[in-house]
Amino acid sequence: MSRPVERRPAYLFLLFVVGTEPNSVLARENLEHICAEYLASGDCTVEIVDILEDYQAALDHNVFVTPALIVKGPRGRSTIVGNLSDIDRIVLTLGFNK
Repeated sequence: MSRPVERRPAYLFLLFVVGTEPNSVLARENLEHICAEYLASGDCTVEIVDILEDYQAALDHNVFVTPALIVKGPRGRSTIVGNLSDIDRIVLTLGFNK
């Protein structure tokens, strides 16, 4: 008898922000929209790292500008810098279907 295979999220998003700065808030909202609109439920894990609370995580991931999104997925690892407002370009870059 085989055990069911546990399904892992296809994407891990690490979003580095600075508190409630306007671009950080916008990046959070845009990432939430991207996940809801283009990924099936359970296909992604989002971790928000506020560098005011955990600057070491930013240094460990070589993040020197915020907001910054590190994507770990089927296409490997990539980093996107900015507030993620150009959703069409991000979706194209990540290879999501519209």
